Amino acid sequence: MFFKPVIDFITRYDKFILTAHETPDGDAIGSECALARVLKKMGKKVKIFNSDITPSKFRFIDAQKDIKILKNKSQLPKDIKDYVLFILDTNDTNNIGVVADLILPVVKKHFIIDHHDSDIPVFSGNLIQRSASSTAELLYQIFQDMNAEIDLSIANALYTAIVYDTGSFVYPKTTALTFKIAYEMVSLGVNPNNIFAHVYECNSISSVILESKVLSTLKLELNDHVAIQTMTKETILESGSKYEEADQIINIPLKAEAIRVSIFFKQDINGLLRCSLRSKGDIDVVEIARSFGGGGHKNAAGFKCREPGEIIRKKVLQKLEKYFKDEL
Repeated sequence: MFFKPVIDFITRYDKFILTAHETPDGDAIGSECALARVLKKMGKKVKIFNSDITPSKFRFIDAQKDIKILKNKSQLPKDIKDYVLFILDTNDTNNIGVVADLILPVVKKHFIIDHHDSDIPVFSGNLIQRSASSTAELLYQIFQDMNAEIDLSIANALYTAIVYDTGSFVYPKTTALTFKIAYEMVSLGVNPNNIFAHVYECNSISSVILESKVLSTLKLELNDHVAIQTMTKETILESGSKYEEADQIINIPLKAEAIRVSIFFKQDINGLLRCSLRSKGDIDVVEIARSFGGGGHKNAAGFKCREPGEIIRKKVLQKLEKYFKDEL
């Protein structure tokens, strides 16, 4: 049974901490909440700690406010050494922020459940299925094999996670199984219109202003096939918006048929610069992200910039030239 290692892990232990990647998205939050509720139904003790805040549009999933932002050791249970750790929606332990320093070294064991492309070998203690549309899709299958009851709150969490990570069922890893799971969740009472409204129609007015400011920075490169946008911390402050409200801006340039790659350099309020990459077709941006210490999927990836943005910009464009060499 493919999911036996993770089911054995759940069966063996009674105290769990769940976490996900930095700047958690819909799949991360939805997966954490769904797994936490299933574990609690089994009588397990569960805590969720993330390194960064939950974006406001996903807080409806965590109505019970189970997710805590980890800031220091005083928040951890006194018997932390009796806990095990689930790392969800990332296979990189360097991508879980302060959790890597305060929790990972002291828990009994950890187990990764993820669907991102990775160089990490799949072995006992990891469940990395690259073909899955989302981490939530994997969790649904685990729950099925466990004969776990999926109530409406769990269904809402899973459906939201899948909707977000498939771009509303259009990204390349969307399969018949993805739609089957969505069907099952709607059959349990999930309202697709309400979920869509929460995820895509609940941003602030200031986020629209932020979007307009970022779009004004758009530059086209490599014969107009590559779009580059930039967001500084000053842009965020001037718009009155929040960093996490910029998460969909990267997709806008891809609406143009000729643009095949969208690059978004975004700086948070603390000055940390990240590069997000999106592509169409056979352009492999995760290969580029990995070369800078990042990761993701073939058509959606990213990394933290450890060099000035202008230097990174030139290096990324150089790596993309091979895809357009016949057109330059």
